[in-house]
Amino acid sequence: MRNAFTMIELIFIIVIIGILAAVAIPKMAATRNDAKIVSLANNIANAANEIAAYSVSKGRTDSNLSKMSNAVQSMLRRGIAVQTGNTLDVKINTVNDCVKMQVVSGVNDTNLTLRGGSAGGDAICRKLQEAIPPSLHIIPLKGSLVRM
Repeated sequence: MRNAFTMIELIFIIVIIGILAAVAIPKMAATRNDAKIVSLANNIANAANEIAAYSVSKGRTDSNLSKMSNAVQSMLRRGIAVQTGNTLDVKINTVNDCVKMQVVSGVNDTNLTLRGGSAGGDAICRKLQEAIPPSLHIIPLKGSLVRM
């Protein structure tokens, strides 16, 4: 009766662990990217909903998006967004304007618009742009389309 592994058995175990690691590591990286996309998409949706709620409750909008939304403040504080006037540019990877959020005021109405920026060749940015539901692309904040 033997009490130890042979050298061949140890080599097989090391090869199997290596194969499992080679398969698992890319899957973990993809999962991390998916989590990043979902997190950013949720932050953007929360910001849009908060801005719409602010507009309805106050009867007006503010030129500073971070005054209307805690989600915008959080994105600015974490460095994943940059605000210029009433436009918020959401950054991901090397793309500085992956998603743009902007309050657009017309003569009789005001809308919050979300649109994709320049994704370039960044697949993660394109996935983030696709993750934002079309119902959030134009949100009426003031005007004839707003029902109170």
